[in-house]
Amino acid sequence: MIAALILALTAAADQRSFDAQEGARHWSFDVKWTDDDGERHRAQYELPAAAVQADIDTPLRFQKKDAAQHAARAIRAYGSTLPNVKVRAKVSGKGQLSISVKAKKRSRAKAVLARAVEIRDEATDAYLDEHGYTRLGDAIVADHARHVDEYADDVAPLVAALGGPTDDPREFASIALGHVQSIPYQSRAKVSNAYRRPLLVLARNKGDCDSKSTLFLALMHSAYPELPLSMVYIPGHAFAGLGLEPQRSDVTFRKGGQTWVVAEPVGPAMFAVGETKGKSRRRASTGRVQIAVVP
Repeated sequence: MIAALILALTAAADQRSFDAQEGARHWSFDVKWTDDDGERHRAQYELPAAAVQADIDTPLRFQKKDAAQHAARAIRAYGSTLPNVKVRAKVSGKGQLSISVKAKKRSRAKAVLARAVEIRDEATDAYLDEHGYTRLGDAIVADHARHVDEYADDVAPLVAALGGPTDDPREFASIALGHVQSIPYQSRAKVSNAYRRPLLVLARNKGDCDSKSTLFLALMHSAYPELPLSMVYIPGHAFAGLGLEPQRSDVTFRKGGQTWVVAEPVGPAMFAVGETKGKSRRRASTGRVQIAVVP
């Protein structure tokens, strides 16, 4: 009964209409939505067609096999420089990279294998950097914080359509948050970790938690370049951290010498800036989160 009451009190995001027209030079958008106070909003803006197409052409998932093949080529190149040593780097159909070394002396083979592993890691890191990914603990994830920085200029037309920066960043954050929450949610379970970059979220009008959080933070970074921002990670979920002046009711946590106010862009629940519930609230309130700070 209590859980049902809580759900009933949490307003759901309502995108009333969405229209995107693809042109040779620009995509034109006309979006209408209702916020949690029942107020109606409309945003009309254009994005460069080339930039949108670049996001459409970018794979939605990390290309594990391609990354492994990149590392394998680097290892083979290293092996070709070694006399009397045979180095093999093989990539399976599922993208698993195996390395083998043959040499007359066991100590020599061991040293070469150790260096080959270093080259594998160096080549993989270079591939991640080139393709917009990074490491989060043992996992490989999209480099969300970097994308927030890179897409700030691209989403400037939407910032303007939302009314532009306000004197109080919280006021604009509330408008931007409601807009992003109203974008239909796309479950990871249905698309297998398909991360959509900000312009693709807008073009396809859907995204999951990290995709929508990146878009929201890019809007904030565009409007307030000096405002501290972070992507916040807990198991199975991502949301946003804002370096705003906390209000009494805000859910906050302290990390990296900064107090962060939470924001939940994922939707369809329309949480206000500083609000969240469930695991997100418990984790944030106790500081049991990982963050990536926007440059």
